Amino acid sequence: MRALVAALAGLTLLGAVPAVAQIQQLPATSRAEAQTNAIAGSLQAQGQNRNAAQQNQFEINSLRTQNDMRATAPIVTAPPVVGPVGPIR
Repeated sequence: MRALVAALAGLTLLGAVPAVAQIQQLPATSRAEAQTNAIAGSLQAQGQNRNAAQQNQFEINSLRTQNDMRATAPIVTAPPVVGPVGPIR
């Protein structure tokens, strides 16, 4: 059983070696590409912040509406309907 586990671990490591070699051969990022990536990341972060702020505002407005409805519209219950006693004609 240990031999099987060791063999599988060895095969896994052999499969990872070409991937590491490919990563090491990639060219360095140029200044322009790095700047573009930084701008894209900044825009993405701003979008996420804007979405979170909009979601918070939506939830606040929803809670305010619910609160206003409770405060301005008291629950009115109608008195019970009492019908005539006896057979209906």
